[in-house]
Amino acid sequence: MLPPVASAATILIEPRVGFHGVFQLGRPFPLEVGLENIGASTEGILEIGVWKGGPEQGGAAYQAFHRREVFLPARSRRSVELTVDPDVLNRPLEIRFTGASASASRAVDLRRHFTPAPVVLSLSEGSAIPLTSLGASLTNRVVAVGVAELPRDARALRGVSHLVVYDLSLRDLSRTQSLALEHWLAAGGRMVIIGSLNYTLYQAPQLARFLPVRVHGVKRTAFTAHVGADPFDAIGGVWTQTATLVKGRLVSEAEGLPLIVESDWGRGKVAYLAVDAGRPPLSTWNGLPRFLQDLLATRPVESASLETQWTDSIFSQALLSPWFVSTYLPGRSLFFAIAGYLAGLIVLVRLWRRWRMTPRKLILACCGWIGCTAVAGYLYFSRGERSPEGVLLTASVMEDAGGGYVDAQSNLALFSTRPHDYSLAFGQAWVDAVPRLRTAAAQPAPSLVYRHGAGTTRVEVPLKAWDYKLLRARHVERLQLAAAIVQTQGELVLDVLNQSGKDLTDCWLVAPGLHVALGNLPAGERWKKSFALPDAAADPARRTEQSLREIRFNDKPRDVLFQASFFPEGGTQSFSRNGAALFVGWLREPEPRFETGEARVRVQSYALYRAIAPLAGPEDE
Repeated sequence: MLPPVASAATILIEPRVGFHGVFQLGRPFPLEVGLENIGASTEGILEIGVWKGGPEQGGAAYQAFHRREVFLPARSRRSVELTVDPDVLNRPLEIRFTGASASASRAVDLRRHFTPAPVVLSLSEGSAIPLTSLGASLTNRVVAVGVAELPRDARALRGVSHLVVYDLSLRDLSRTQSLALEHWLAAGGRMVIIGSLNYTLYQAPQLARFLPVRVHGVKRTAFTAHVGADPFDAIGGVWTQTATLVKGRLVSEAEGLPLIVESDWGRGKVAYLAVDAGRPPLSTWNGLPRFLQDLLATRPVESASLETQWTDSIFSQALLSPWFVSTYLPGRSLFFAIAGYLAGLIVLVRLWRRWRMTPRKLILACCGWIGCTAVAGYLYFSRGERSPEGVLLTASVMEDAGGGYVDAQSNLALFSTRPHDYSLAFGQAWVDAVPRLRTAAAQPAPSLVYRHGAGTTRVEVPLKAWDYKLLRARHVERLQLAAAIVQTQGELVLDVLNQSGKDLTDCWLVAPGLHVALGNLPAGERWKKSFALPDAAADPARRTEQSLREIRFNDKPRDVLFQASFFPEGGTQSFSRNGAALFVGWLREPEPRFETGEARVRVQSYALYRAIAPLAGPEDE
């Protein structure tokens, strides 16, 4: 006979921080909260409180909350996975569960979990590569994980430098985990796939899609490793996979077989090693740690050339512009309303002159007319859903990340004409979203609340009347749009391929002393044009910034946003000692990445694509 269920729920909280208790300082990391209910069923909200900002971030510290609704049946266990990103570690991470019949809380000290260097994840089952033998020669912490432990959010992998896969097929990888790996790679992650004797595992579609080769079988070969310019003695009888090169760059080969292949995946890379490093004779080789150390060497990740961040002064320019005012004020309706109001007053004046109305009657008539028009205007503009209650303005700057991916930085401004609590949702593939930093002298920022559920993350933004909130976000998405600028003898060669399905409008090519309007590039078409560099390109006094300031678009909003993108704070940015060549164009009707779910909030989306190529000086050519 089963024991009777307790009348009240009792909740136990067991947190698991990072990857087996390790995460990189200053990067988001996965947090798995285990909830055990040893009583009656209950429903409540799981809340994670972290501290953001602080002096190191250039502002006052404030608290951010991650919340998720959770239902716990009687005598059950459940794990909730979230991604958190605290800036301040001297204050504990707070975990609270609040329900109708039970509540529990727990504080976690994060100071004993972080590491200053990125983490290396070793993904293998049954057998493992001796990565731990690297010891102090590798500054990164090596953590062995299983497939089920991989995060389902690309942001949780930002503190990981390399993912090493060995003797595994990734068949158990879920779709969300696979998408997270793709976006992490496109944002600059590194994956190292090491071959094994079980070559059939590498033919599974889940792993083969990341491989730059097609694996056929396995054979014994002689292996000669090179670390830098130092070759090692050949090792005979090494198990080596036989494969055919599909894409990427062949780094090393032996007996006509690819041994080391590298391929780009967005801003990241995938490296393939055909030899089995987990079995003899290679596993007992004393030079293996040094060889693996070179294979896992941390290389600088290519980031966006220019950071963009809106400030109050930048948004004020847009706020006072006529084009922005028209987004939240119905100009045509307002004009006719004012004209009708004035016409009514004129009619009253004419009646007063014709009928010799007494002052009392005139005052009553004017007050009656004013009252009627005020009520009618209120019902028409406020209750009649004729004017929006807010505007969500998003401006994204996209750069080619390679492989059909673009790395986009987005500045968001949510403007409200009435007090309201907005819930801003981020689209897929976003890797970061933070509010605008405030100075240390300013008041602390209000608490930021992230709500998780149904596969989306929403940020709660409470606003007062005629108030706004500035945020910035970064996301990686697949967009078949690529542009390359090559400098040759006295000229620039521009090659643009637009397979994004969207037209590219108002395109310009900019260089020191050169700015050329190229017009529109329709979807599915390609440009390959050459332009002569003027003599001013060799003159340091004529910088690229001067040519950028001379660009004007056929749209006032684009002019304001373009200058805010390249010249924040009203200053200039030096691209390089000899200047740079830039290609810019606006994406027509970009897909909205952010939404509020409010029918009366107007969304204005702008997306600028740019490609930047530093120019070589006379001494560099």
